[in-house]
Amino acid sequence: MKDDTSTHALERSPMGLPVTAAAVMLISLLSATALLIGCGPVESTVGISDAEAALTQATTLNAEQHSPYEYTRAQHFLYKAKQEWGYSNFETARDYALEARRSADAALENTREAPWQGHPIYGFDGRSDEIDQLEDRLEDASFDEMEEVDELH
Repeated sequence: MKDDTSTHALERSPMGLPVTAAAVMLISLLSATALLIGCGPVESTVGISDAEAALTQATTLNAEQHSPYEYTRAQHFLYKAKQEWGYSNFETARDYALEARRSADAALENTREAPWQGHPIYGFDGRSDEIDQLEDRLEDASFDEMEEVDELH
């Protein structure tokens, strides 16, 4: 009488491989496909998360005042990345998130290297009050007083 286990091990798949090797290959192929399909949402989500973290850090350091162009650019690219993610355009969302991250990093760098403290126009806290007072005085000034100011310059 023949042993049934020995014949089972010799059975071949349509590809000519032993059944167990074919099953392992099929499982590996399906796993690789699942990973490739899953990369888009994962990469874009991680990119958006990184961009949000960089933008939050830039906000904390007042990058909106020190580097308004890069800060605003980062905000808009992040918004667009989230919008594309919502439409399941994951590759486009990842690209926008990367640009948002780069802009937020540039805003952070500009903020850290800023030669001034406070707002670039108003300066330190309270400086804006002084400017408001000067503007009020100029509004109340007569035409003759304005000519005197012009003569001083």
